[in-house]
Amino acid sequence: MELKVFESPGKEWDDFASRYTDLIFYQSIWSEVLRKGLAGQPLYFYLKEGEEIVAGLPGVLLNFRVIKILYASIPYGNFIGQKSRFPVFTELLENEFRRRRIDQVRITECPFFESYGPRSFTSESSKCSLLNLEKFDEGKIREGYRSEVRRAIRKAEANGLSVKRVTSRDAAKIFYRLYLSSMKRNRAAAKYPLRWFETLLEVLAPVGRADIFFAVKGSEWAAGVVLISSSTSNHYLHNGSNEAYLGSRPNDLLVDRIIQESVQEGKRTLDFMGSDAHDLALLRFKEKWGSQSVDHHTYVKDYHPLRCRLWEVSRRWARSKIGRGLSRWVQN
Repeated sequence: MELKVFESPGKEWDDFASRYTDLIFYQSIWSEVLRKGLAGQPLYFYLKEGEEIVAGLPGVLLNFRVIKILYASIPYGNFIGQKSRFPVFTELLENEFRRRRIDQVRITECPFFESYGPRSFTSESSKCSLLNLEKFDEGKIREGYRSEVRRAIRKAEANGLSVKRVTSRDAAKIFYRLYLSSMKRNRAAAKYPLRWFETLLEVLAPVGRADIFFAVKGSEWAAGVVLISSSTSNHYLHNGSNEAYLGSRPNDLLVDRIIQESVQEGKRTLDFMGSDAHDLALLRFKEKWGSQSVDHHTYVKDYHPLRCRLWEVSRRWARSKIGRGLSRWVQN
């Protein structure tokens, strides 16, 4: 068996990956999103036995100057292939990580299939919420909601909000402003640059894999959701909103529209993505639609502990009041 790496994955990788998952995050087109949107270097590791790929791990290497971190894809990246090969594959990978002088590796569980966590890695826990769309009857979807959800949707409509689906380049700029507004309100650092949202639309929208849904009132943009599409599931990747309109419940109107369209498309699952296990308000919002939240783990290993400690200190500083203020000043 031999360990190899695709830096520009294509048909050979896609043929292998499609035997184990239909998620877009494991396909080569997603590597272009990571390359262009985050300035990352895709590294799709695979184990070959003869002429056959028997195991794989998609990844992207992000170089933050002081530290190089390999993310086993974003948002999900875990081992796929023949499970019996994973221990050997992991051992070879560890040597390859060291050879490439990678400082930290982060491997995230995928909630759509049984994931593998290497024993030498530590675990960070969060929650992931999945909504089973097969329980809804097309044409009677709102009847399946809880009464509080129906009231919220009626309030949004009574306040003159409607939903607009936009995939132009301008949509990314509009959404980015809403995203920054939400990050400021939540006292969180804005992790993703404008280029990330532009790339999602440039690469994925032409093949029907990305949309931005906006809740609007006249010419005002109240809230938005970036939706990414896999074959049998849709992924609620990002949300942003204008605080002035939150009382009109734009996010409830958006989720209703996304559920309606997802059911019409024959999707089986709406993936609300990961959440901090301590963010109870966000979890309640996701679960009120009937989604189930499950434990979700990221497996982490530091190959250069000192650099990783310094990186963690800098991240905590960035999340501080001063750090957030400086970040907003730079972005503006």
